[in-house]
Amino acid sequence: MNRTMKILCLPATVAVALLTGVSAPAFAGNDGGGGAAGPWPPEDTDGKYVSVPDAYYEPYEFEACDTTIKVEYGDERELKYKGEKKDNGTLVIKYRGDVTVDLTRVSDDATIDELDISGPFTMRLAEDGLSAHLSGRGPGLVFATSAAEEKAFEDEGLPKAFYFTEGRLAGNVVYAAADQKEVVSGEITHNSIRHAKDICKMLDRAKDDDHGHR
Repeated sequence: MNRTMKILCLPATVAVALLTGVSAPAFAGNDGGGGAAGPWPPEDTDGKYVSVPDAYYEPYEFEACDTTIKVEYGDERELKYKGEKKDNGTLVIKYRGDVTVDLTRVSDDATIDELDISGPFTMRLAEDGLSAHLSGRGPGLVFATSAAEEKAFEDEGLPKAFYFTEGRLAGNVVYAAADQKEVVSGEITHNSIRHAKDICKMLDRAKDDDHGHR
Protein backbone atom coordinates (compact mmCIF):
# COMPACT_ATOMS: atom_id res chain seq x y z
CA MET A 1 0.00 0.00 0.00
CA ASN A 2 1.31 3.41 -0.88
CA ARG A 3 0.82 5.58 2.13
CA THR A 4 2.29 8.93 1.34
CA MET A 5 2.20 11.33 4.29
CA LYS A 6 0.50 8.88 5.89
CA ILE A 7 -1.37 10.04 8.71
CA LEU A 8 -2.18 7.07 10.58
CA CYS A 9 -4.86 8.86 12.37
CA LEU A 10 -7.59 6.98 10.99
CA PRO A 11 -6.60 7.35 8.01
CA ALA A 12 -2.29 7.87 6.70
CA THR A 13 -5.15 6.11 3.72
CA VAL A 14 -3.34 8.75 4.31
CA ALA A 15 -1.55 6.34 4.15
CA VAL A 16 -1.39 7.88 2.41
CA ALA A 17 0.03 11.76 2.00
CA LEU A 18 1.55 14.88 3.48
CA LEU A 19 0.11 13.41 6.56
CA THR A 20 0.07 9.37 6.17
CA GLY A 21 -1.16 7.98 9.83
CA VAL A 22 -4.26 6.81 10.21
CA SER A 23 -2.14 6.24 7.57
CA ALA A 24 -4.36 6.75 4.66
CA PRO A 25 -5.93 3.87 2.79
CA ALA A 26 -4.51 2.70 -0.48
CA PHE A 27 -5.68 4.22 -3.73
CA ALA A 28 -5.99 0.99 -5.61
CA GLY A 29 -7.82 -2.26 -5.58
CA ASN A 30 -11.42 -3.35 -5.35
CA ASP A 31 -13.65 -4.22 -2.46
CA GLY A 32 -11.81 -6.48 -0.06
CA GLY A 33 -14.86 -7.18 2.03
CA GLY A 34 -15.71 -5.49 5.29
CA GLY A 35 -18.81 -3.84 3.93
CA ALA A 36 -17.35 -1.44 1.35
CA ALA A 37 -18.47 -2.10 -2.20
CA GLY A 38 -17.21 -0.79 -5.51
CA PRO A 39 -13.91 0.84 -6.54
CA TRP A 40 -11.47 2.19 -3.99
CA PRO A 41 -11.50 4.95 -3.08
CA PRO A 42 -15.29 5.32 -3.36
CA GLU A 43 -16.80 8.30 -5.13
CA ASP A 44 -19.84 8.60 -2.88
CA THR A 45 -21.45 6.68 -0.05
CA ASP A 46 -24.74 8.59 0.01
CA GLY A 47 -23.79 10.48 3.16
CA LYS A 48 -23.23 7.30 5.15
CA TYR A 49 -20.17 6.01 6.98
CA VAL A 50 -19.41 2.42 5.99
CA SER A 51 -16.66 -0.03 6.97
CA VAL A 52 -13.40 0.12 5.04
CA PRO A 53 -12.50 -2.97 2.96
CA ASP A 54 -10.72 -5.75 4.84
CA ALA A 55 -7.69 -5.13 2.62
CA TYR A 56 -7.17 -1.81 4.38
CA TYR A 57 -5.85 -3.71 7.38
CA GLU A 58 -3.04 -5.45 5.50
CA PRO A 59 0.43 -4.98 7.12
CA TYR A 60 2.83 -2.51 5.54
CA GLU A 61 6.26 -0.98 6.13
CA PHE A 62 7.96 2.41 6.07
CA GLU A 63 11.58 3.52 6.39
CA ALA A 64 12.69 5.32 9.57
CA CYS A 65 15.32 5.08 12.32
CA ASP A 66 17.87 3.95 9.69
CA THR A 67 15.90 0.75 9.24
CA THR A 68 12.43 -0.55 8.37
CA ILE A 69 9.40 -0.19 10.60
CA LYS A 70 6.73 -2.86 10.20
CA VAL A 71 3.13 -1.85 10.87
CA GLU A 72 0.41 -4.36 11.68
CA TYR A 73 -3.10 -3.41 12.70
CA GLY A 74 -3.99 -4.29 16.28
CA ASP A 75 -7.09 -5.48 18.11
CA GLU A 76 -9.15 -2.36 17.40
CA ARG A 77 -10.34 -2.38 13.78
CA GLU A 78 -13.47 -0.27 13.66
CA LEU A 79 -12.50 2.14 10.87
CA LYS A 80 -15.29 3.60 8.75
CA TYR A 81 -15.26 6.09 5.89
CA LYS A 82 -17.61 8.39 4.04
CA GLY A 83 -17.07 9.49 0.45
CA GLU A 84 -18.68 12.56 -1.13
CA LYS A 85 -18.23 13.89 -4.67
CA LYS A 86 -18.59 17.68 -4.77
CA ASP A 87 -20.05 19.66 -7.69
CA ASN A 88 -16.54 20.89 -8.60
CA GLY A 89 -15.30 17.32 -8.92
CA THR A 90 -13.45 17.23 -5.59
CA LEU A 91 -13.68 13.90 -3.79
CA VAL A 92 -13.92 14.26 -0.01
CA ILE A 93 -13.16 11.14 2.05
CA LYS A 94 -13.57 11.18 5.81
CA TYR A 95 -12.41 8.49 8.21
CA ARG A 96 -13.32 7.80 11.82
CA GLY A 97 -13.40 4.92 14.28
CA ASP A 98 -11.27 3.06 16.81
CA VAL A 99 -7.99 1.78 15.33
CA THR A 100 -4.75 0.51 16.87
CA VAL A 101 -1.46 -0.63 15.33
CA ASP A 102 1.59 -2.62 16.43
CA LEU A 103 5.00 -1.29 15.37
CA THR A 104 8.17 -3.38 15.06
CA ARG A 105 11.66 -2.04 14.29
CA VAL A 106 13.32 -4.62 12.07
CA SER A 107 16.90 -3.87 13.18
CA ASP A 108 16.37 -4.94 16.80
CA ASP A 109 12.74 -6.16 17.08
CA ALA A 110 11.78 -3.28 19.39
CA THR A 111 7.99 -3.17 19.48
CA ILE A 112 5.12 -0.90 20.44
CA ASP A 113 1.81 -2.70 20.92
CA GLU A 114 -1.69 -1.34 20.46
CA LEU A 115 -0.74 2.23 19.57
CA ASP A 116 -3.97 4.23 19.32
CA ILE A 117 -4.30 6.02 15.95
CA SER A 118 -8.02 6.73 16.14
CA GLY A 119 -7.86 10.44 15.33
CA PRO A 120 -10.30 11.46 12.52
CA PHE A 121 -8.81 12.11 9.08
CA THR A 122 -10.09 13.95 6.01
CA MET A 123 -8.76 13.95 2.47
CA ARG A 124 -9.92 16.32 -0.27
CA LEU A 125 -8.71 14.95 -3.59
CA ALA A 126 -8.82 17.24 -6.64
CA GLU A 127 -10.87 16.10 -9.65
CA ASP A 128 -7.71 15.42 -11.69
CA GLY A 129 -6.24 13.32 -8.85
CA LEU A 130 -2.98 15.27 -8.91
CA SER A 131 -3.31 17.18 -5.64
CA ALA A 132 -5.01 16.91 -2.29
CA HIS A 133 -5.59 18.64 1.02
CA LEU A 134 -5.08 16.37 4.03
CA SER A 135 -6.10 17.00 7.61
CA GLY A 136 -5.87 14.77 10.67
CA ARG A 137 -6.33 15.07 14.42
CA GLY A 138 -4.67 13.06 17.13
CA PRO A 139 -4.10 10.47 18.16
CA GLY A 140 -2.20 9.72 15.01
CA LEU A 141 1.00 8.27 13.57
CA VAL A 142 2.67 10.34 10.86
CA PHE A 143 5.68 9.46 8.73
CA ALA A 144 7.31 10.88 5.62
CA THR A 145 7.80 8.67 2.57
CA SER A 146 9.41 11.20 0.24
CA ALA A 147 12.04 13.94 0.32
CA ALA A 148 9.30 16.55 -0.12
CA GLU A 149 7.53 15.34 2.99
CA GLU A 150 10.74 15.15 4.99
CA LYS A 151 11.47 18.77 4.07
CA ALA A 152 7.97 19.88 5.11
CA PHE A 153 8.35 18.15 8.47
CA GLU A 154 11.84 19.54 8.97
CA ASP A 155 10.60 23.08 8.34
CA GLU A 156 8.07 22.54 11.14
CA GLY A 157 10.66 21.11 13.49
CA LEU A 158 9.06 17.66 13.32
CA PRO A 159 10.80 14.25 13.13
CA LYS A 160 10.57 12.10 10.00
CA ALA A 161 8.21 9.76 11.87
CA PHE A 162 6.26 10.83 14.92
CA TYR A 163 3.18 10.23 17.07
CA PHE A 164 0.85 12.84 18.54
CA THR A 165 -2.25 12.65 20.70
CA GLU A 166 -3.62 16.20 20.60
CA GLY A 167 -4.11 18.89 17.98
CA ARG A 168 -4.46 18.91 14.20
CA LEU A 169 -2.00 18.65 11.33
CA ALA A 170 -3.01 19.67 7.81
CA GLY A 171 -1.26 20.23 4.51
CA ASN A 172 -1.41 20.33 0.74
CA VAL A 173 0.34 17.80 -1.49
CA VAL A 174 1.00 17.40 -5.20
CA TYR A 175 1.34 13.88 -6.62
CA ALA A 176 3.60 12.60 -9.39
CA ALA A 177 0.59 11.17 -11.26
CA ALA A 178 -3.10 10.56 -10.71
CA ASP A 179 -2.51 6.81 -10.46
CA GLN A 180 0.72 7.11 -8.45
CA LYS A 181 0.34 8.84 -5.12
CA GLU A 182 4.01 9.75 -4.72
CA VAL A 183 4.27 13.22 -3.19
CA VAL A 184 6.55 15.49 -5.25
CA SER A 185 5.81 18.67 -3.30
CA GLY A 186 3.96 19.57 -0.15
CA GLU A 187 3.44 22.14 2.56
CA ILE A 188 1.99 22.09 6.04
CA THR A 189 -0.81 24.65 6.28
CA HIS A 190 -1.86 24.06 9.89
CA ASN A 191 0.00 22.66 12.86
CA SER A 192 -1.55 22.74 16.30
CA ILE A 193 -0.29 19.35 17.47
CA ARG A 194 1.24 19.10 20.93
CA HIS A 195 4.12 17.05 22.19
CA ALA A 196 5.02 15.22 18.97
CA LYS A 197 6.94 12.08 19.94
CA ASP A 198 9.73 10.77 17.74
CA ILE A 199 8.88 7.16 16.82
CA CYS A 200 12.55 6.15 16.96
CA LYS A 201 12.83 7.38 20.56
CA MET A 202 9.56 5.66 21.47
CA LEU A 203 10.94 2.39 20.13
CA ASP A 204 14.20 2.95 22.04
CA ARG A 205 12.25 3.30 25.27
CA ALA A 206 10.16 0.24 24.45
CA LYS A 207 13.36 -1.75 23.91
CA ASP A 208 14.83 -0.54 27.23
CA ASP A 209 11.61 -1.37 29.08
CA ASP A 210 11.63 -4.84 27.58
CA HIS A 211 15.20 -5.42 28.75
CA GLY A 212 14.31 -4.08 32.19
CA HIS A 213 11.59 -6.68 32.65
CA ARG A 214 13.80 -9.61 31.83
